[in-house]
Amino acid sequence: MKSIRILFLVILVLVVSLTAFAEDGEQIVPIYEGSRVVFDDEFGYEELLVVMDEETTTIVEGVLRRLWCEAPDGRSPLEVIRNYESAITSMDGEILFLTRDPQSIQIDERKFSDVFGENRNNRGLATNVMTQNSFPGLISEYLVGKMPTAESSVYVIIGAGRGHWAANQANRTFFEIITLETEPMEMGMVTIDYLREGLEMQGRVAVYNIFFDTGSSEIKAESAQALTVIAEFLQENPENRYLVVGHTDNVGSYAVNFRLSEARASAVVDQLVSGYGVNKEQLTAVGVAFASPVISNTTEEGRARNRRVEIVEK
Repeated sequence: MKSIRILFLVILVLVVSLTAFAEDGEQIVPIYEGSRVVFDDEFGYEELLVVMDEETTTIVEGVLRRLWCEAPDGRSPLEVIRNYESAITSMDGEILFLTRDPQSIQIDERKFSDVFGENRNNRGLATNVMTQNSFPGLISEYLVGKMPTAESSVYVIIGAGRGHWAANQANRTFFEIITLETEPMEMGMVTIDYLREGLEMQGRVAVYNIFFDTGSSEIKAESAQALTVIAEFLQENPENRYLVVGHTDNVGSYAVNFRLSEARASAVVDQLVSGYGVNKEQLTAVGVAFASPVISNTTEEGRARNRRVEIVEK
């Protein structure tokens, strides 16, 4: 009977906590009820380097918003993160990564707190307040989720932890919510004439309508139009040989971007051969990371133009 009573209490706590999310028409993710929103920063379309598991970071891009919050009295970091986990899944989302030990993560000789802190500093998120400045190193719970919306997907990154002892906030829980609402960037339709003219004039042509999720080499379904046109062009010119070159922007290390660009180029070749009947001998996959930009990477528009697949005369 005692164990049943304890189980009932646990379930009751979870149910009460789940109802403690206030609906807000302007918020993609509701705020834990009773929390104090200290900062609410909107940055527009941006990129963010996200720790996705113990061994991987990936660059996610979209409309970036960040909220720094102080939880109500008596709420632990674990309670906050567990309730957000439940909230995301109840909204038909998925949990991509969840850890209770983020500080042990080290990727490419970079600590978790270094990655998290760099993102904050680069976007003016550091402050002169002890707890806020020290927060990357204070995070004890970390979650990455993804939720669908009618027109996009939303990545949700949440870190929770206690405040800094020197600020007399060691008994207070703080959490940071980062949302990135993805928006596809249209670059124009690919046509046979576009491919032919580009190759005749410059010996290469950029294709922006082959889509991948950030950090992924899996080709998305909406790439079918571009792949169909490329396959038709190749089959009309069976005697010619081409390089399929993957390009990235300069966010992240060269090594990571090189592997990604190579994997994407290979995926395009494989798809053209297996899915569209293109002769494999016509194509060679090459990755060059961010070694050949078409414009400066200092703006999001520039980075978007640099992320591309090119067809190059061989």
